[in-house]
Amino acid sequence: MFDIFKIFSFLRKTFSRKDILLIILILFLFFLTRFVNLDKFPIFSDEGIYIRWAKVARSDATWRFISLTDGKQPLQTWGTIPFLKFFPDNALLAGRLFGVAGGLISLIGFFILAFYLFGKPAALIGSFLYIVTPYFLFYERLALVDSWVNAGFIWIFLFIIWLVKERRLSTSLILGLAGGMFLLAKSSVRIFLMLGILAPILVFRKDIKKLIRESINFYVLLGLAATVALVIYNVQRLSPFMHYVAQKNLTFVMSFSEFLKTPFQYFFYNLKNTPLFILWEMGFVIGVIGLIGLIELIRRNEKLGIYFLLWIVLPLTAIIFFTKVLFPRYLIFFASILLLLCSFYLSRIKINKLKTVFFLLIFLSVSYFDYTIVFDYKNIPFPPVDRGQYIEGWPAGWGIKETMEFAREKAKEKPVIIIAEGNFGMAYDVLDVFLKPDDRITLKGYWPLNKETLEEHQPLLKDNNIYIFFSHREDFREVWPMKLVRKIEKPGGRSSFYMFKLVPAQ
Repeated sequence: MFDIFKIFSFLRKTFSRKDILLIILILFLFFLTRFVNLDKFPIFSDEGIYIRWAKVARSDATWRFISLTDGKQPLQTWGTIPFLKFFPDNALLAGRLFGVAGGLISLIGFFILAFYLFGKPAALIGSFLYIVTPYFLFYERLALVDSWVNAGFIWIFLFIIWLVKERRLSTSLILGLAGGMFLLAKSSVRIFLMLGILAPILVFRKDIKKLIRESINFYVLLGLAATVALVIYNVQRLSPFMHYVAQKNLTFVMSFSEFLKTPFQYFFYNLKNTPLFILWEMGFVIGVIGLIGLIELIRRNEKLGIYFLLWIVLPLTAIIFFTKVLFPRYLIFFASILLLLCSFYLSRIKINKLKTVFFLLIFLSVSYFDYTIVFDYKNIPFPPVDRGQYIEGWPAGWGIKETMEFAREKAKEKPVIIIAEGNFGMAYDVLDVFLKPDDRITLKGYWPLNKETLEEHQPLLKDNNIYIFFSHREDFREVWPMKLVRKIEKPGGRSSFYMFKLVPAQ
């Protein structure tokens, strides 16, 4: 039976004033690290896609499932709309606040999970380390769904453990509701629910009859939770585009038929880079301490330690064998697992000097990483694959905001048309993010963009300033009717953006 007074009584007995002040400090540090310069980091190509979807869905309710046209679940689209209402003139900020919200839900879940499994000291230590872990700091500051996938892992992991220990119908229904919501974030959330079948390990006992009875009851409740989650997930059938999700998944993950034909096609690349990406974006030290913590947990609590081990090994094996496209953001939930284990280990160290050494190593490993994420973007020490995605390669949107500000100034003279190279993502969608409702600017995306397209627009020069924005092309030896206005060079010199002004034919 629900009793709010018992909850208040428990909180008063468990948390002192000092604890409450620490929790307030943790929340303050979370918002400080997430909000400072939130909209200053150059827009990433995928952010442009997701924010434009939200803008379309907000203005036209018939397109609330617009993300399904590209095989993406709609949670981010729906979750961004409220922020767009508050910040209609800063869509990038609105989109990134969705990521921050996912981070806040993750942090709250992490605190509760660490407290439930390992006690108050581990929860407080872990929550502080959560805030400064580069993996979470970076992705929770972007308009991407990955912070919500991480939140999905944390809460599903928590509810499954509660369910196997308590075997309550209410917990099953809550798990189903949470699972259904997070399934609307990304297909990979399914693996968290599937791993729930391992939970009876936590209640393993020598009394086989009792174990079988408890396991059967658990699986019935888990099945009910899965049914509720699937019912919620199938709300997407209101759209005729739901079948694109399965097709899109095959872009990133091998089907069984593909795997049987070439089982080692991606194996060696993934085997090398999966653990490397996880540890690298955690700053190495926290991840390594987490592995030490896993060994210590197995020694102290064998059943819980083995359960954690399986949650690491089984998804890791599946990713190594089946993943076609591997980016660090797809692995973010492993960072939560290792951070939980790191928090457990640090909270159990009784030698103060050793604990101080570990905290000093953590500080040295994350301080520069965190500083560059918030203040010095071009020097973020990412692995090369993420340097290419967010900083140096064509998806990195350096100068996009300034380009739209330039166009806005020119629109004071007469309307502006921007012809963008790329009609999906870079460059049309990222330019659209900075388009304001009252702008006298028209965006047109083309792929491929050729000379004939420019010639078709030349009759419009009389009444418009027309600019061409190139996001992919680097070779301009052909004679096109245009004049260079600005070149935007990106860090590393790997790629650049070019903006030209359309001129009359000679």
